[in-house]
Amino acid sequence: MIKLLGIMDLIIALIFILVQWDIGLKYAIIAAIYLIVKGIIFITDIASIIDLITGVYLILIVLNIHSAFSVIFVIWLVQKGIFSLLS
Repeated sequence: MIKLLGIMDLIIALIFILVQWDIGLKYAIIAAIYLIVKGIIFITDIASIIDLITGVYLILIVLNIHSAFSVIFVIWLVQKGIFSLLS
């Protein structure tokens, strides 16, 4: 199960990159909902709170409101995905 969540985090990081150029907006909305739901389910963990914030930020990107924080969130998702796959 943890490996699946890690793979999902890596896929969402890729979606984060692509949505900067308006590629895959439908997938970005699905990914944002996934992150928000996952963040709410595991709300007691700080990583899940950051996932929740990341999901909200991804929705803002779809609405064309984004900044340099995108790089930080992509790095967060990639490192989390890699650590999940290695555990």
